[in-house]
Amino acid sequence: MNSATNFHLSQLRPLVGGTISALARTGPHDDAAENEFFGFVVTLPDGSTRTILLLSDDEGNGPGSFEILN
Repeated sequence: MNSATNFHLSQLRPLVGGTISALARTGPHDDAAENEFFGFVVTLPDGSTRTILLLSDDEGNGPGSFEILN
C-alpha cells in the first residue's frame, strides 16, 4: 500500500466498531455553483459521533477523499 492509502486507513481506523446512524449533507449554498457534499454520521461505541463527508477529487469530476468532522 502506498503512503496515501495508509494515511486514509489510519484516519478511518477509529470508526471501526461504530454504527452508521444518520445521513449528512452540507446543505445548499447561496452560490448555485458551489458543490453540496453528502456523507453519513457514525455513532461510536462510547456514544460520541463523527460525521464523514465524501468529497470529490481536486478536479471536481469524480470520487476523491473524505473529511471526518467532530
